[in-house]
Amino acid sequence: MALNITRKAFWILFFVLALAPCALAQRLPEGALHTQRERQIDIRHYKAEIAFDFEKRGVRGVAIIRFAPLRTLRTIALDAIELDVKAVTTADDDRAKLEFRTEGKTLHITWPKDCAALEERGVVIEYDCHPKAGMYFRPNPDAPGRYFVSTYGENGLHANWLPIYSDVNDKFSNELLVTVPTPYVAISNGKQVAAPAEHGENSTYHWLQERPQANYLLALYVGDFEYATLDSAPSTTPVGCWVPKGRVGDGTGVFKNTARMVEFFSRRFDYPYPWGKYDQVAVLDFAVGAMEHTGVTGHGLSILRGRDAPDDFSPTLGAYTDFWTAESIIAHELAHHWFGNNVTCRSLPHIWLNESFASFAQMLWDEEASGRDQYQFDVDWARQRYFDYVRREHTIRPLVYHRFDDANTIYNLEHTYQKGAAVLHMLRRRLGDEVFFRGLGHYLRKHEFDNADTHDLQSALEETSGQNLDEFFLQWVTGAGHPRLEVSYRHSPRHKCIFLSVEQVQPHVAGQAIFTLPATVTIATESGTRQERITLREREHELVIACDEKPRMVSFDGEGNLLVELDFPKEVEELAYQATHDDVAGRLWAIRELARRFPAHDQSKDALSEIISTAEFWALRAEAALQLGRMRTQAAEQLLVAVADSGDYRVRKAAALALAEFRTTASRRALAHLIEDDSHTDVVATAIVALARSNPQLVPSMVQKQFDRPSWYDEIKLACLTAAKELRKEELLPLVKGCTADAHTQELRTAALEAWEAIAPDDPELHRTLVSLVRTPAYELQQSVIEMLGRQRVVEAAAPLGEIVAEDADSNLVSAAREALKKIGNIVAKHAMPAG
Repeated sequence: MALNITRKAFWILFFVLALAPCALAQRLPEGALHTQRERQIDIRHYKAEIAFDFEKRGVRGVAIIRFAPLRTLRTIALDAIELDVKAVTTADDDRAKLEFRTEGKTLHITWPKDCAALEERGVVIEYDCHPKAGMYFRPNPDAPGRYFVSTYGENGLHANWLPIYSDVNDKFSNELLVTVPTPYVAISNGKQVAAPAEHGENSTYHWLQERPQANYLLALYVGDFEYATLDSAPSTTPVGCWVPKGRVGDGTGVFKNTARMVEFFSRRFDYPYPWGKYDQVAVLDFAVGAMEHTGVTGHGLSILRGRDAPDDFSPTLGAYTDFWTAESIIAHELAHHWFGNNVTCRSLPHIWLNESFASFAQMLWDEEASGRDQYQFDVDWARQRYFDYVRREHTIRPLVYHRFDDANTIYNLEHTYQKGAAVLHMLRRRLGDEVFFRGLGHYLRKHEFDNADTHDLQSALEETSGQNLDEFFLQWVTGAGHPRLEVSYRHSPRHKCIFLSVEQVQPHVAGQAIFTLPATVTIATESGTRQERITLREREHELVIACDEKPRMVSFDGEGNLLVELDFPKEVEELAYQATHDDVAGRLWAIRELARRFPAHDQSKDALSEIISTAEFWALRAEAALQLGRMRTQAAEQLLVAVADSGDYRVRKAAALALAEFRTTASRRALAHLIEDDSHTDVVATAIVALARSNPQLVPSMVQKQFDRPSWYDEIKLACLTAAKELRKEELLPLVKGCTADAHTQELRTAALEAWEAIAPDDPELHRTLVSLVRTPAYELQQSVIEMLGRQRVVEAAAPLGEIVAEDADSNLVSAAREALKKIGNIVAKHAMPAG
């Protein structure tokens, strides 16, 4: 067939095709170079006296800092972001005044004469501030005029309300004396020194953290909280929780396994829990999902739940489960008290030593509490999220990485948390449990209450194991990317063997090379199943494995011990066998391959049907249900309609997600049945979103009808807003606008604004609403608002966004504001261009 194409179209097509490989190539992220920060002083003890002006979101503070200069100096510098410093004196009895000046984000304090190295000094700083980050004043929707105050200090944010050295490579003991009106409660690290001192209508709470911690772990929570003591058995560590008044039952329910976790991690890490107590706090619109403040972890309010709530930490409507369940979040933050709070990374490029370990620890807890299958599923889930990210963003980086412009980049979930956890799983398998966990204990003891970097971890593990781990760390920690393998085999009856071909086909890019891979090959025949261990060191391998009979299955890394993408073409018979006989990771892979390669084959349908009916492990049933949706055959649809009555709500949730793929009358009827009749609100919420995606002509009345159904954390409301975003029907605008008010959670408000944006992107009222929220104290909502203002090119937002950049109070907000301003500037420049 001849192709008629204009000269202009030809050149456009030429350049698109020429640039396509570049656009899809993997790359390393770019950004500012970050290395270990140099220090002038060693802070020994930090004491702060804090009082509030809640209406103005203000702080009155006095900081008393004991420190020792690390070299002879006369002037010291502390981080101080927009602090109005009133006076600076010595901490001696004479309280001599000291010269000071503020310059940018730094407070400079000068002594009359030189301070000798290591000679302990004290300084008292009186100041006021109105924090733009780090401390968040959230109005209490249940009590007008009252507030919740919470803090979040990673990436130096505490310098917005404390004059302090705000990097991770200094540790000190600290105490807070916090004065609040009765009946507010003030909560911080360590122990309460005495009962609150009452004076008039106010009370002063005094908290003391005796063991040294990094500055970002310092905590302050204020609000209408009540405390509940939790059962400490089998641990000897006192455990408890602080929750908003009236939620004690939810708190004691969700945190009930905390003491078991403390005991388990103490044993697993070969190092006892190192802090005096362990409390957890649930806070409305907490800045992030959770934060491991030493001895007093903060959680978002979604952590609280009754018995009928879903396992997921926050509503998850696009997947049948999440890596972040309530239980795993609790385990993750607790594990930081070993990895992060006790031994802290020396600089943010090494943050994987904190976050990868805590993510891996939540897998370990799942293994302890739910068994090996759940652990394998967790590892597979983490790997798949990381692979999806690389495919989507074409970005790879080492776990240790020095170039980033904001904290969000180095805290990237898919790399720092999920890939890192999978890498630690590989290291566990490489060393074996006895050596690996003994090595972790050695690392914790060697660097306790101090800082460490990646080399320190490697050295500790080498000292324990006697092995050289250079290659492993070069490949998986300081090197980037992961292997992609093309695998094939053929059985030779004459030679009674299998010829196995393995080739590494990942791109050759900076930081990524050929990997050395110790792998397990599982061979199943009529006579039984056995494993062969092989090591891959070259780009291509041709291996010969003895095998007398024709195999029913040849599984490569069926246990899921390697962070590899696998392209291993097989016939439907073998995939069906593997999907029902291999280890969990291999079965999950085979289930997906059946749906991808043989969607219309009866054996695919029969294998998935068998798994849904008989598999003991819930995730295999859920994955099989989800993959039926990707097959999109009439037989698969009929199976899904039956699956909708499954006993496990996560399998029904997977069925709802799968039914959305068919877009038929039968599938929509099944989704409507789930919405009306399912007993679990998580399934109902997922079905609402699925039905909207399946049926763009869905009448808005369905969404309106479901909107006020009660559910945990308003997840049905959230689902209705997500459906409104899909449907883009103007009739839903009143419902959407009503959810942008301050009384709602930041998750709900974000969903409402995104729905509004989808329905009426040019609505001036939307733009005014977004501009009014640029300074919202709900941190995650604030970041979403800034991104929306950029997407919508709202010119009126230029001034408040410019203020965020100029203040430079939070790198995440600054980066988001700069990007938004760039988009706004482009549209302004375009309209300012002269005609012609």
